[in-house]
Amino acid sequence: MSLFLSGRSKLILAFMLLQQAVFGQCQADKTSFLAFGDFGMGTPEQYQVAQSMVDFCKENRCDFATLLGDNIYPSGVQSAYDLDWKTKFEEPYKELQLDFYPTLGNHDYFGNIQAQLDYSKENPHWMFPARYYSFVECLAEFFVIDTENFDEEQILWLKENLATSRSHWKILIGHRPIFSHGGHGDSERLKKDLLPVIKNKVDFYLSGHDHDLEYMKKNYNPDFVVSGAAGETRPVGKGKSTLFSESSVGFAHLELSSRTALVRFIGKNGRVLFLHSKLSGKKH
Repeated sequence: MSLFLSGRSKLILAFMLLQQAVFGQCQADKTSFLAFGDFGMGTPEQYQVAQSMVDFCKENRCDFATLLGDNIYPSGVQSAYDLDWKTKFEEPYKELQLDFYPTLGNHDYFGNIQAQLDYSKENPHWMFPARYYSFVECLAEFFVIDTENFDEEQILWLKENLATSRSHWKILIGHRPIFSHGGHGDSERLKKDLLPVIKNKVDFYLSGHDHDLEYMKKNYNPDFVVSGAAGETRPVGKGKSTLFSESSVGFAHLELSSRTALVRFIGKNGRVLFLHSKLSGKKH
């Protein structure tokens, strides 16, 4: 597994190498995880969605969670000991007992980015080794990018690591969507700089930023999932490639097997809002 550590500690490197070793030995027939962003608000809606996750994971497999940015509103955190960690992350999700793999959002950049990385030393479930990184969970490799500063360094890193990945599924995690019918809309910058790198190279691109739930399917890989409604919602529209869009608080859950990927959006009351199955089998 490839990982950009940017001078991080040997302990984190050892952990990630262990993840690679586990991948080589993994006998699990499925990989299942939560995906949600724009959550760290401390609002009643955030706590309601968090409880819906807890209830859902009691009945369904949840191995870990991917966090799609804007981790702490409105202005990130100033240190690894910021009081917002407790009310906007620890308390809402304490019953999940999962590992969380975050990315950075624009609101996180209003604060101290290093503090979000340093929080990994304080909370063993906060798995944030670097501004961008990759990790493997059995059937899938995840590539976590920083869309706020998607520069040439990241482009080269992503190209190299996608080319050498041996995983059955390849999933990209970022904050800003390439395509969206929410208030922020498409990102012209990411269309130009990111889309050519990942087109027909990854299976899913998971993002937040727009506070809604969207699933878009083009005539090429990846499928585009927006899950930025874990704390509040805003209006959303539809486009030609939209299979689903809704202005509802909730989260995404993906279940990967060797044959299919099952994607669900779940609302705050536990109701399944959308269900889609994607077949595997394409060579990357």
